[in-house]
Amino acid sequence: MSTLRRPVLRTWETSLTDHDSSVRTARRHIRDQLTAWGWSGDRVDDLVLIASELVTNAVVHACQGCGEVRLYLQEFDGDCRLEVWDPRYDLPLQERRPRRFHEGGRGIDLVRQLALDFGVITRRGAGKRVWVRVLLDSRCPP
Repeated sequence: MSTLRRPVLRTWETSLTDHDSSVRTARRHIRDQLTAWGWSGDRVDDLVLIASELVTNAVVHACQGCGEVRLYLQEFDGDCRLEVWDPRYDLPLQERRPRRFHEGGRGIDLVRQLALDFGVITRRGAGKRVWVRVLLDSRCPP
């Protein structure tokens, strides 16, 4: 992980309800915003998939009746940071060994494979932000 801090070029954020339909809305918002910023290709698809996984986790496991999930994007020179906020402060990144024929339990592993870096920031009373960093431009080193 690099200690060099690059300036944020652009930021974007939105709030979503804690409803299952927010996962589809998050995918659309992320794709639309990155496209508006001029990004395209597989890495945008990766970031949309990651957003889908993280919003699903927030809605299904953390939010249940909390009312709101928030999405944040920060574009740097050649990469992007996505954050998903929910009001609970418990750690979400617990690995599970998925059973062979079960549909769930693979999301965090998928995020690990697609993201350059990821983590969680928690503050009691202020919820948590699960963040990922994705290299959008393969020509720029992390």
